[in-house]
Amino acid sequence: MYFVDTGPRSEGAMADIGKIFSVLHIVLDSGERLPCLVDATTWIPARVALRWVMRYRRYRVQSSTLAANLRVLGKMYKWTQETAGFDLDDRLTGGRTLQNREIESLARSFRGTGGAQELDTGAYDQHLTIVEDFLKWSLDSENRGGRRSLDLAQLAQERSRIGLILRSLRVGARATDRIEPLEEAEIRAIRNSIGPRRDVQGVLTFPEIFSPHTRLRNWLMFEVALELGIRRGELLKLRLDSLPRGADDGIRILRRPDDPHDSRSKEPAVKTAERVIPASRNLLAAIRAYLTYPRPLGRISGRSPYLFVARSGRPVSMDTADDVIAAIGEHNGVSPLSWHRLRHTWAERIAEAFADQPNGMDRLVYLGGWTNPQSATRYIQRALARQAKEAVRNYHRKLYVEAKDA
Repeated sequence: MYFVDTGPRSEGAMADIGKIFSVLHIVLDSGERLPCLVDATTWIPARVALRWVMRYRRYRVQSSTLAANLRVLGKMYKWTQETAGFDLDDRLTGGRTLQNREIESLARSFRGTGGAQELDTGAYDQHLTIVEDFLKWSLDSENRGGRRSLDLAQLAQERSRIGLILRSLRVGARATDRIEPLEEAEIRAIRNSIGPRRDVQGVLTFPEIFSPHTRLRNWLMFEVALELGIRRGELLKLRLDSLPRGADDGIRILRRPDDPHDSRSKEPAVKTAERVIPASRNLLAAIRAYLTYPRPLGRISGRSPYLFVARSGRPVSMDTADDVIAAIGEHNGVSPLSWHRLRHTWAERIAEAFADQPNGMDRLVYLGGWTNPQSATRYIQRALARQAKEAVRNYHRKLYVEAKDA
Protein backbone atom coordinates (compact mmCIF):
# COMPACT_ATOMS: atom_id res chain seq x y z
CA MET A 1 0.00 0.00 0.00
CA TYR A 2 1.23 3.49 -0.75
CA PHE A 3 -0.10 7.03 -0.75
CA VAL A 4 -0.28 9.33 -3.73
CA ASP A 5 -0.92 13.03 -3.89
CA THR A 6 -3.98 14.14 -5.79
CA GLY A 7 -2.29 16.69 -8.03
CA PRO A 8 -3.01 20.38 -8.33
CA ARG A 9 -6.44 19.97 -9.88
CA SER A 10 -7.66 17.57 -7.24
CA GLU A 11 -6.38 19.88 -4.53
CA GLY A 12 -8.49 22.59 -6.09
CA ALA A 13 -11.47 20.26 -6.02
CA MET A 14 -10.88 19.68 -2.29
CA ALA A 15 -10.98 23.38 -1.52
CA ASP A 16 -14.75 23.17 -0.96
CA ILE A 17 -14.07 20.95 2.07
CA GLY A 18 -11.80 23.56 3.60
CA LYS A 19 -8.87 22.92 5.90
CA ILE A 20 -10.62 20.47 8.24
CA PHE A 21 -10.96 17.38 6.01
CA SER A 22 -9.24 16.19 2.85
CA VAL A 23 -9.64 13.25 0.49
CA LEU A 24 -6.47 11.15 0.49
CA HIS A 25 -5.90 8.67 -2.33
CA ILE A 26 -4.37 5.32 -1.40
CA VAL A 27 -3.19 2.69 -3.87
CA LEU A 28 -3.31 -0.84 -2.47
CA ASP A 29 -0.88 -3.57 -3.47
CA SER A 30 -3.63 -5.06 -5.63
CA GLY A 31 -3.74 -1.83 -7.66
CA GLU A 32 -7.07 -0.70 -6.19
CA ARG A 33 -7.43 3.07 -5.79
CA LEU A 34 -9.06 3.72 -2.45
CA PRO A 35 -9.95 7.31 -1.50
CA CYS A 36 -10.23 8.04 2.23
CA LEU A 37 -11.60 11.04 4.11
CA VAL A 38 -9.00 12.20 6.63
CA ASP A 39 -8.37 15.05 9.03
CA ALA A 40 -6.33 17.55 7.04
CA THR A 41 -3.97 18.16 9.96
CA THR A 42 -3.46 14.73 11.51
CA TRP A 43 -4.36 12.46 8.56
CA ILE A 44 -6.54 10.44 10.94
CA PRO A 45 -9.48 8.98 8.97
CA ALA A 46 -13.08 9.88 9.72
CA ARG A 47 -14.11 6.64 11.42
CA VAL A 48 -17.64 6.07 10.18
CA ALA A 49 -16.86 7.39 6.70
CA LEU A 50 -13.95 4.94 6.52
CA ARG A 51 -16.22 2.03 7.43
CA TRP A 52 -18.77 3.21 4.86
CA VAL A 53 -16.04 3.14 2.21
CA MET A 54 -14.48 -0.18 3.21
CA ARG A 55 -17.61 -2.22 3.94
CA TYR A 56 -20.09 -0.83 1.46
CA ARG A 57 -19.45 1.97 -1.01
CA ARG A 58 -16.23 0.79 -2.69
CA TYR A 59 -18.06 -2.26 -4.08
CA ARG A 60 -20.73 -0.13 -5.77
CA VAL A 61 -18.98 2.80 -7.47
CA GLN A 62 -15.75 3.62 -9.26
CA SER A 63 -12.84 5.17 -7.38
CA SER A 64 -13.40 8.62 -8.90
CA THR A 65 -17.08 8.56 -7.92
CA LEU A 66 -16.17 7.41 -4.42
CA ALA A 67 -13.75 10.33 -4.05
CA ALA A 68 -16.53 12.74 -5.08
CA ASN A 69 -18.87 11.10 -2.54
CA LEU A 70 -16.29 11.60 0.20
CA ARG A 71 -15.94 15.29 -0.62
CA VAL A 72 -19.67 15.61 0.08
CA LEU A 73 -19.26 13.77 3.38
CA GLY A 74 -16.32 16.07 4.13
CA LYS A 75 -18.70 19.01 3.90
CA MET A 76 -21.05 17.26 6.31
CA TYR A 77 -18.27 16.50 8.80
CA LYS A 78 -17.11 20.12 8.56
CA TRP A 79 -20.65 21.42 9.13
CA THR A 80 -21.14 19.29 12.24
CA GLN A 81 -17.91 20.65 13.76
CA GLU A 82 -18.13 24.30 12.75
CA THR A 83 -21.90 24.94 12.77
CA ALA A 84 -23.65 22.23 14.79
CA GLY A 85 -20.86 21.96 17.38
CA PHE A 86 -20.49 18.20 17.68
CA ASP A 87 -18.32 15.39 16.36
CA LEU A 88 -20.24 13.41 13.76
CA ASP A 89 -18.38 10.14 14.44
CA ASP A 90 -19.15 10.37 18.15
CA ARG A 91 -22.79 11.15 17.44
CA LEU A 92 -23.25 8.21 15.08
CA THR A 93 -21.30 5.59 17.06
CA GLY A 94 -23.19 6.70 20.16
CA GLY A 95 -26.41 5.48 18.56
CA ARG A 96 -27.79 8.87 17.49
CA THR A 97 -28.20 10.46 14.09
CA LEU A 98 -29.13 13.86 12.66
CA GLN A 99 -32.55 15.23 13.51
CA ASN A 100 -34.89 16.94 11.07
CA ARG A 101 -33.84 20.52 11.80
CA GLU A 102 -30.18 19.54 11.68
CA ILE A 103 -30.65 17.91 8.27
CA GLU A 104 -32.43 21.04 7.04
CA SER A 105 -29.57 23.24 8.27
CA LEU A 106 -27.01 20.96 6.63
CA ALA A 107 -28.92 21.13 3.35
CA ARG A 108 -28.95 24.95 3.50
CA SER A 109 -25.18 24.94 3.95
CA PHE A 110 -24.85 22.98 0.71
CA ARG A 111 -26.71 25.67 -1.22
CA GLY A 112 -24.24 28.35 -0.13
CA THR A 113 -24.79 32.07 -0.38
CA GLY A 114 -24.46 32.54 -4.12
CA GLY A 115 -21.45 33.17 -6.29
CA ALA A 116 -19.22 30.73 -8.12
CA GLN A 117 -19.25 28.17 -5.29
CA GLU A 118 -23.04 27.78 -5.24
CA LEU A 119 -24.26 24.35 -6.31
CA ASP A 120 -26.63 23.99 -9.22
CA THR A 121 -29.82 22.03 -8.66
CA GLY A 122 -28.41 18.78 -9.98
CA ALA A 123 -25.31 18.87 -7.76
CA TYR A 124 -27.41 19.92 -4.76
CA ASP A 125 -29.79 16.99 -5.17
CA GLN A 126 -26.83 14.65 -5.64
CA HIS A 127 -25.33 15.92 -2.36
CA LEU A 128 -28.56 15.07 -0.56
CA THR A 129 -28.66 11.61 -2.15
CA ILE A 130 -25.17 10.83 -0.82
CA VAL A 131 -26.03 12.14 2.64
CA GLU A 132 -29.19 9.99 2.67
CA ASP A 133 -27.28 6.87 1.69
CA PHE A 134 -24.62 7.48 4.35
CA LEU A 135 -27.02 8.30 7.18
CA LYS A 136 -29.28 5.32 6.46
CA TRP A 137 -26.31 2.98 6.33
CA SER A 138 -24.85 4.33 9.57
CA LEU A 139 -28.07 3.74 11.52
CA ASP A 140 -27.19 0.05 11.79
CA SER A 141 -24.57 -0.53 14.48
CA GLU A 142 -23.34 -3.63 12.66
CA ASN A 143 -22.34 -1.32 9.82
CA ARG A 144 -20.75 1.63 11.60
CA GLY A 145 -19.76 0.07 14.95
CA GLY A 146 -20.43 1.55 18.36
CA ARG A 147 -23.52 1.44 20.48
CA ARG A 148 -26.65 -0.39 19.34
CA SER A 149 -29.79 1.58 20.06
CA LEU A 150 -32.40 0.50 17.51
CA ASP A 151 -34.26 -2.74 16.98
CA LEU A 152 -35.37 -3.75 13.49
CA ALA A 153 -38.69 -1.88 13.63
CA GLN A 154 -37.04 1.29 14.90
CA LEU A 155 -34.30 0.97 12.31
CA ALA A 156 -36.87 0.84 9.49
CA GLN A 157 -38.72 3.79 11.01
CA GLU A 158 -35.58 5.93 11.24
CA ARG A 159 -34.56 5.11 7.70
CA SER A 160 -38.00 6.13 6.51
CA ARG A 161 -37.78 9.42 8.43
CA ILE A 162 -34.40 10.30 6.93
CA GLY A 163 -35.62 9.40 3.46
CA LEU A 164 -38.76 11.54 3.80
CA ILE A 165 -37.01 14.66 5.10
CA LEU A 166 -34.28 14.53 2.47
CA ARG A 167 -36.73 13.89 -0.36
CA SER A 168 -38.71 16.93 0.78
CA LEU A 169 -35.57 19.07 0.53
CA ARG A 170 -34.69 18.11 -3.03
CA VAL A 171 -35.50 20.74 -5.61
CA GLY A 172 -35.72 18.44 -8.64
CA ALA A 173 -32.88 18.87 -11.09
CA ARG A 174 -33.89 20.35 -14.42
CA ALA A 175 -33.12 18.44 -17.57
CA THR A 176 -29.55 18.98 -18.66
CA ASP A 177 -28.99 21.11 -21.71
CA ARG A 178 -28.32 19.23 -24.89
CA ILE A 179 -24.66 18.98 -25.85
CA GLU A 180 -24.55 20.16 -29.43
CA PRO A 181 -22.65 17.89 -31.84
CA LEU A 182 -19.77 19.36 -33.80
CA GLU A 183 -20.56 20.81 -37.21
CA GLU A 184 -18.71 19.57 -40.28
CA ALA A 185 -16.96 22.93 -40.60
CA GLU A 186 -15.71 22.67 -37.01
CA ILE A 187 -14.35 19.16 -37.55
CA ARG A 188 -12.57 20.30 -40.73
CA ALA A 189 -11.08 23.28 -38.93
CA ILE A 190 -9.77 21.08 -36.11
CA ARG A 191 -8.27 18.54 -38.51
CA ASN A 192 -6.60 21.28 -40.54
CA SER A 193 -5.08 22.78 -37.41
CA ILE A 194 -3.72 19.62 -35.75
CA GLY A 195 -3.74 16.95 -38.47
CA PRO A 196 -0.77 15.68 -40.49
CA ARG A 197 0.33 16.86 -43.88
CA ARG A 198 3.17 15.85 -46.22
CA ASP A 199 5.82 18.26 -47.42
CA VAL A 200 7.32 18.28 -50.91
CA GLN A 201 9.65 15.41 -49.98
CA GLY A 202 6.70 13.35 -48.74
CA VAL A 203 7.72 13.65 -45.08
CA LEU A 204 4.86 13.67 -42.57
CA THR A 205 4.65 16.95 -40.66
CA PHE A 206 2.24 18.47 -38.17
CA PRO A 207 1.25 22.04 -37.31
CA GLU A 208 3.15 23.46 -34.36
CA ILE A 209 0.20 23.89 -32.00
CA PHE A 210 1.68 21.19 -29.72
CA SER A 211 5.21 20.19 -28.79
CA PRO A 212 6.90 17.75 -31.23
CA HIS A 213 6.52 14.66 -29.04
CA THR A 214 2.75 15.16 -28.58
CA ARG A 215 1.59 16.28 -32.03
CA LEU A 216 0.87 12.87 -33.51
CA ARG A 217 -0.47 11.51 -30.21
CA ASN A 218 -2.91 14.39 -29.61
CA TRP A 219 -4.24 14.30 -33.16
CA LEU A 220 -4.70 10.52 -32.89
CA MET A 221 -6.53 10.85 -29.55
CA PHE A 222 -8.97 13.26 -31.21
CA GLU A 223 -9.52 10.96 -34.20
CA VAL A 224 -10.02 7.84 -32.05
CA ALA A 225 -12.55 9.60 -29.82
CA LEU A 226 -14.45 11.04 -32.78
CA GLU A 227 -14.54 7.83 -34.84
CA LEU A 228 -15.25 5.33 -32.05
CA GLY A 229 -17.43 7.51 -29.81
CA ILE A 230 -15.70 6.33 -26.64
CA ARG A 231 -15.55 8.16 -23.34
CA ARG A 232 -12.45 9.85 -21.97
CA GLY A 233 -11.81 7.02 -19.52
CA GLU A 234 -12.17 4.42 -22.28
CA LEU A 235 -9.79 6.38 -24.50
CA LEU A 236 -7.12 6.51 -21.80
CA LYS A 237 -7.66 2.84 -20.88
CA LEU A 238 -6.86 1.59 -24.39
CA ARG A 239 -3.89 -0.76 -24.25
CA LEU A 240 -1.74 -2.31 -26.92
CA ASP A 241 -3.63 -5.58 -26.51
CA SER A 242 -6.87 -3.68 -27.21
CA LEU A 243 -5.79 -3.20 -30.83
CA PRO A 244 -6.83 -5.56 -33.63
CA ARG A 245 -4.54 -8.26 -34.96
CA GLY A 246 -4.22 -9.49 -38.55
CA ALA A 247 -7.32 -9.00 -40.67
CA ASP A 248 -9.40 -7.99 -37.64
CA ASP A 249 -10.47 -4.33 -37.53
CA GLY A 250 -12.15 -4.23 -34.12
CA ILE A 251 -10.78 -2.20 -31.19
CA ARG A 252 -11.69 -3.80 -27.87
CA ILE A 253 -13.10 -1.65 -25.08
CA LEU A 254 -12.45 -3.66 -21.91
CA ARG A 255 -13.06 -3.01 -18.23
CA ARG A 256 -9.81 -3.12 -16.26
CA PRO A 257 -10.53 -1.63 -12.83
CA ASP A 258 -7.64 -1.48 -10.35
CA ASP A 259 -5.09 -2.48 -12.97
CA PRO A 260 -1.70 -2.86 -11.19
CA HIS A 261 0.00 -1.83 -14.47
CA ASP A 262 -1.75 1.55 -14.37
CA SER A 263 0.63 3.98 -12.64
CA ARG A 264 -1.81 6.92 -12.61
CA SER A 265 -2.88 8.19 -9.19
CA LYS A 266 -6.37 8.87 -10.60
CA GLU A 267 -7.17 5.79 -12.62
CA PRO A 268 -9.46 6.37 -15.62
CA ALA A 269 -12.55 4.20 -15.52
CA VAL A 270 -14.41 2.25 -18.21
CA LYS A 271 -17.95 2.77 -16.95
CA THR A 272 -19.75 1.40 -19.98
CA ALA A 273 -20.16 -2.16 -21.20
CA GLU A 274 -17.34 -4.06 -22.88
CA ARG A 275 -17.56 -4.17 -26.65
CA VAL A 276 -15.62 -4.33 -29.91
CA ILE A 277 -15.89 -1.32 -32.24
CA PRO A 278 -14.79 -1.57 -35.89
CA ALA A 279 -12.15 1.00 -36.86
CA SER A 280 -11.55 2.43 -40.33
CA ARG A 281 -8.44 1.66 -42.34
CA ASN A 282 -7.36 5.29 -42.03
CA LEU A 283 -7.56 5.16 -38.24
CA LEU A 284 -5.70 1.87 -38.02
CA ALA A 285 -2.99 3.26 -40.30
CA ALA A 286 -2.66 6.30 -38.04
CA ILE A 287 -2.33 4.04 -34.99
CA ARG A 288 0.39 2.04 -36.72
CA ALA A 289 2.23 5.26 -37.53
CA TYR A 290 2.06 6.33 -33.89
CA LEU A 291 3.44 2.95 -32.80
CA THR A 292 6.23 2.72 -35.37
CA TYR A 293 7.42 6.26 -36.07
CA PRO A 294 10.68 7.25 -34.38
CA ARG A 295 10.79 9.92 -31.73
CA PRO A 296 9.75 12.60 -31.24
CA LEU A 297 6.55 11.87 -33.21
CA GLY A 298 6.24 8.19 -32.34
CA ARG A 299 5.13 6.57 -29.12
CA ILE A 300 7.72 5.87 -26.42
CA SER A 301 7.71 2.08 -26.10
CA GLY A 302 8.61 -0.38 -23.40
CA ARG A 303 7.41 1.54 -20.36
CA SER A 304 3.65 1.07 -20.31
CA PRO A 305 1.08 -1.27 -21.90
CA TYR A 306 -1.27 1.68 -22.45
CA LEU A 307 -1.64 3.10 -25.95
CA PHE A 308 -1.40 6.81 -25.22
CA VAL A 309 1.64 7.76 -23.18
CA ALA A 310 3.36 10.94 -22.07
CA ARG A 311 6.92 11.98 -22.83
CA SER A 312 8.04 10.03 -19.75
CA GLY A 313 6.54 6.83 -21.17
CA ARG A 314 3.82 6.74 -18.52
CA PRO A 315 0.14 6.64 -19.51
CA VAL A 316 -1.55 9.98 -20.22
CA SER A 317 -3.42 11.28 -17.17
CA MET A 318 -7.00 12.52 -17.17
CA ASP A 319 -5.83 16.07 -16.44
CA THR A 320 -3.46 16.01 -19.41
CA ALA A 321 -6.22 14.67 -21.67
CA ASP A 322 -8.49 17.51 -20.56
CA ASP A 323 -5.72 20.03 -21.26
CA VAL A 324 -5.28 18.58 -24.75
CA ILE A 325 -8.93 18.84 -25.79
CA ALA A 326 -9.24 22.30 -24.22
CA ALA A 327 -6.19 23.51 -26.17
CA ILE A 328 -7.64 22.13 -29.41
CA GLY A 329 -10.92 23.92 -28.82
CA GLU A 330 -9.27 27.20 -27.84
CA HIS A 331 -6.96 27.15 -30.87
CA ASN A 332 -9.91 26.66 -33.24
CA GLY A 333 -12.47 28.81 -31.47
CA VAL A 334 -14.69 25.77 -30.82
CA SER A 335 -16.23 26.25 -27.40
CA PRO A 336 -16.99 24.31 -25.37
CA LEU A 337 -14.99 21.35 -26.66
CA SER A 338 -14.68 18.20 -24.58
CA TRP A 339 -14.19 14.49 -25.06
CA HIS A 340 -17.83 14.05 -24.11
CA ARG A 341 -18.89 16.37 -26.93
CA LEU A 342 -17.03 14.15 -29.39
CA ARG A 343 -19.02 11.19 -28.04
CA HIS A 344 -22.27 13.10 -28.58
CA THR A 345 -21.19 13.96 -32.12
CA TRP A 346 -20.56 10.27 -32.81
CA ALA A 347 -23.87 9.21 -31.26
CA GLU A 348 -25.90 11.72 -33.28
CA ARG A 349 -24.31 10.56 -36.53
CA ILE A 350 -24.59 6.85 -35.84
CA ALA A 351 -28.20 7.25 -34.72
CA GLU A 352 -28.96 8.93 -38.05
CA ALA A 353 -27.73 5.81 -39.85
CA PHE A 354 -29.57 3.39 -37.55
CA ALA A 355 -32.86 5.25 -37.01
CA ASP A 356 -34.82 3.56 -39.81
CA GLN A 357 -33.47 0.07 -39.18
CA PRO A 358 -35.58 -2.47 -37.25
CA ASN A 359 -32.77 -3.22 -34.80
CA GLY A 360 -31.11 0.18 -35.00
CA MET A 361 -31.57 0.89 -31.30
CA ASP A 362 -29.90 -2.39 -30.33
CA ARG A 363 -26.92 -1.63 -32.56
CA LEU A 364 -26.52 1.86 -31.16
CA VAL A 365 -26.75 0.61 -27.57
CA TYR A 366 -24.07 -2.02 -28.22
CA LEU A 367 -21.61 0.27 -29.97
CA GLY A 368 -22.10 3.02 -27.39
CA GLY A 369 -21.68 0.60 -24.51
CA TRP A 370 -24.76 1.82 -22.67
CA THR A 371 -25.96 -0.57 -19.98
CA ASN A 372 -29.31 1.24 -19.87
CA PRO A 373 -30.98 1.24 -23.32
CA GLN A 374 -32.87 4.41 -22.40
CA SER A 375 -29.60 6.34 -22.58
CA ALA A 376 -29.54 5.87 -26.36
CA THR A 377 -33.23 6.62 -26.91
CA ARG A 378 -32.72 10.38 -27.16
CA TYR A 379 -30.30 10.02 -30.06
CA ILE A 380 -32.68 7.79 -32.03
CA GLN A 381 -35.58 10.15 -31.29
CA ARG A 382 -33.61 13.16 -32.52
CA ALA A 383 -32.65 11.32 -35.67
CA LEU A 384 -36.28 10.32 -36.29
CA ALA A 385 -37.37 13.92 -35.63
CA ARG A 386 -34.88 15.24 -38.20
CA GLN A 387 -36.00 12.64 -40.74
CA ALA A 388 -39.66 13.48 -40.09
CA LYS A 389 -39.00 17.21 -40.59
CA GLU A 390 -37.21 16.55 -43.86
CA ALA A 391 -40.06 14.32 -45.04
CA VAL A 392 -42.59 17.07 -44.25
CA ARG A 393 -40.49 19.65 -46.10
CA ASN A 394 -40.35 17.36 -49.15
CA TYR A 395 -44.12 16.97 -48.95
CA HIS A 396 -44.58 20.74 -48.82
CA ARG A 397 -42.28 21.29 -51.79
CA LYS A 398 -44.11 18.65 -53.81
CA LEU A 399 -47.49 20.04 -52.79
CA TYR A 400 -46.74 23.55 -53.99
CA VAL A 401 -45.03 22.34 -57.14
CA GLU A 402 -48.18 20.39 -58.00
CA ALA A 403 -50.34 23.43 -57.21
CA LYS A 404 -48.18 25.62 -59.45
CA ASP A 405 -48.37 23.12 -62.29
CA ALA A 406 -52.14 22.92 -61.93
